[in-house]
Amino acid sequence: MTDTVIRDRPDLPKGYISRGPKGLRTWADAERVLRLGRWFWIATTDPDGRPHLVQQWAAWVDGVLWFEGSERTRWARNLARDRRVGFGTQVGTRAVMAEAVVDVVRGVDRAVARRIAAQYGAKYGRTFSYRPKAEQYVKGHRTGRRRSST
Repeated sequence: MTDTVIRDRPDLPKGYISRGPKGLRTWADAERVLRLGRWFWIATTDPDGRPHLVQQWAAWVDGVLWFEGSERTRWARNLARDRRVGFGTQVGTRAVMAEAVVDVVRGVDRAVARRIAAQYGAKYGRTFSYRPKAEQYVKGHRTGRRRSST
């Protein structure tokens, strides 16, 4: 990870929460939540400034949140225009929220691609039969269309 991680609390009126460091998650605990989280919320901004929030599958690998989908989705079109994103997930009572700037990545390094595919398979394979191959990330993930036969 190349960016500096800043641990902080929401800016709320006095008395709502402690402003001190006691009770803040360690980065190791935050990464554990990000690695184990199954349902991620991805927040983007529409062209007119309205917020757009979607639930997304994702994999936390090497300090990076990897998520995928069609470039035709509203959230992907929003990120193509404005790369800023908010995201969060929860495991039990432990939640992590963050802000970042996204990059569209095609042709992921093979070792990283294997770890992404393995995490997707472990999280979503059993319930949703989704077990992507690392090769799809190495070659560049593409969205295809199904043609119906007549």
